[in-house]
Amino acid sequence: MNIQSATGRLFWNAIRIPVLGVLVLIGPVVRIVCSWGLILGVIASVVFEVSAVGPRFPFLMMLGVSLGFGAFLVLYEGLIALLSN
Repeated sequence: MNIQSATGRLFWNAIRIPVLGVLVLIGPVVRIVCSWGLILGVIASVVFEVSAVGPRFPFLMMLGVSLGFGAFLVLYEGLIALLSN
């Protein structure tokens, strides 16, 4: 092992470990917010669409934002898995 790879590994661990620690610490809050945003957003979108509350309810935009919460959660968990290896 040469000095460059040892320095690179030390630098990578110096960045990776604190970032991973912060992501793991805020993980429960992110999971709760994203899960509730996904579930309640989809339910609210469907309810408002079928109830005909207004003439122009942005159903697809609201559904997209709600599904975006789920996509963000998947990416968040993937980032934690990537940094933990």
